[in-house]
Amino acid sequence: MSELENFRQEIDAIDRQIIGGLAKRFEIAKQVAIFKKQQGIPMMQSARVEAVKQSRQELGIQHGLNGEFMIALYSLIIQETCVMEDKIIKTDC
Repeated sequence: MSELENFRQEIDAIDRQIIGGLAKRFEIAKQVAIFKKQQGIPMMQSARVEAVKQSRQELGIQHGLNGEFMIALYSLIIQETCVMEDKIIKTDC
Protein backbone atom coordinates (compact mmCIF):
# COMPACT_ATOMS: atom_id res chain seq x y z
CA MET A 1 0.00 0.00 0.00
CA SER A 2 1.36 3.40 -0.92
CA GLU A 3 1.96 6.22 1.52
CA LEU A 4 -0.73 8.21 -0.30
CA GLU A 5 -3.23 5.39 0.24
CA ASN A 6 -2.36 5.35 3.95
CA PHE A 7 -3.07 9.08 4.17
CA ARG A 8 -6.37 8.58 2.37
CA GLN A 9 -7.40 5.83 4.76
CA GLU A 10 -6.59 8.06 7.72
CA ILE A 11 -8.68 10.86 6.20
CA ASP A 12 -11.55 8.43 5.55
CA ALA A 13 -11.45 7.28 9.18
CA ILE A 14 -11.51 10.86 10.43
CA ASP A 15 -14.40 11.67 8.09
CA ARG A 16 -16.36 8.78 9.60
CA GLN A 17 -15.72 10.26 13.06
CA ILE A 18 -16.79 13.73 11.90
CA ILE A 19 -20.01 12.38 10.39
CA GLY A 20 -20.71 10.31 13.48
CA GLY A 21 -20.20 13.40 15.64
CA LEU A 22 -22.52 15.44 13.45
CA ALA A 23 -25.18 12.73 13.64
CA LYS A 24 -24.95 12.79 17.46
CA ARG A 25 -25.08 16.60 17.47
CA PHE A 26 -28.24 16.61 15.34
CA GLU A 27 -29.85 13.93 17.48
CA ILE A 28 -29.34 16.10 20.56
CA ALA A 29 -30.64 19.11 18.62
CA LYS A 30 -33.84 17.13 17.93
CA GLN A 31 -34.23 16.63 21.67
CA VAL A 32 -33.67 20.37 22.19
CA ALA A 33 -36.38 21.14 19.62
CA ILE A 34 -38.85 18.85 21.38
CA PHE A 35 -38.00 20.51 24.70
CA LYS A 36 -38.43 23.99 23.19
CA LYS A 37 -41.78 22.98 21.75
CA GLN A 38 -42.99 21.57 25.08
CA GLN A 39 -41.83 24.66 26.97
CA GLY A 40 -43.00 27.22 24.40
CA ILE A 41 -39.45 28.47 23.81
CA PRO A 42 -38.84 30.13 20.43
CA MET A 43 -36.72 28.13 18.02
CA MET A 44 -34.32 30.96 17.21
CA GLN A 45 -31.99 31.96 20.03
CA SER A 46 -29.78 34.59 18.34
CA ALA A 47 -27.48 35.14 21.32
CA ARG A 48 -26.79 31.39 21.54
CA VAL A 49 -26.13 31.16 17.80
CA GLU A 50 -23.56 33.95 17.93
CA ALA A 51 -21.95 32.53 21.08
CA VAL A 52 -21.55 29.11 19.43
CA LYS A 53 -20.05 30.60 16.27
CA GLN A 54 -17.62 32.72 18.27
CA SER A 55 -16.51 29.94 20.60
CA ARG A 56 -16.05 27.46 17.73
CA GLN A 57 -14.09 30.04 15.80
CA GLU A 58 -11.80 30.54 18.79
CA LEU A 59 -11.45 26.78 19.30
CA GLY A 60 -10.64 26.29 15.64
CA ILE A 61 -8.00 29.01 15.74
CA GLN A 62 -6.46 27.35 18.80
CA HIS A 63 -6.11 24.21 16.68
CA GLY A 64 -4.54 26.07 13.75
CA LEU A 65 -7.70 26.31 11.65
CA ASN A 66 -8.88 29.34 9.70
CA GLY A 67 -11.35 31.37 11.77
CA GLU A 68 -13.45 32.36 8.75
CA PHE A 69 -13.73 28.70 7.77
CA MET A 70 -14.95 27.85 11.26
CA ILE A 71 -17.63 30.56 11.09
CA ALA A 72 -18.75 29.30 7.67
CA LEU A 73 -18.79 25.67 8.84
CA TYR A 74 -20.81 26.40 11.96
CA SER A 75 -23.14 28.68 10.04
CA LEU A 76 -24.01 25.67 7.86
CA ILE A 77 -24.37 23.35 10.84
CA ILE A 78 -26.58 25.84 12.69
CA GLN A 79 -28.64 26.52 9.57
CA GLU A 80 -29.40 22.82 9.19
CA THR A 81 -30.17 22.55 12.90
CA CYS A 82 -32.62 25.46 12.61
CA VAL A 83 -34.40 23.82 9.67
CA MET A 84 -34.72 20.60 11.65
CA GLU A 85 -35.87 22.36 14.84
CA ASP A 86 -38.39 24.45 12.91
CA LYS A 87 -39.97 21.32 11.39
CA ILE A 88 -40.25 19.68 14.81
CA ILE A 89 -41.66 22.77 16.53
CA LYS A 90 -44.23 23.41 13.77
CA THR A 91 -45.61 19.84 13.71
CA ASP A 92 -48.66 18.98 15.78
CA CYS A 93 -47.80 15.99 17.96
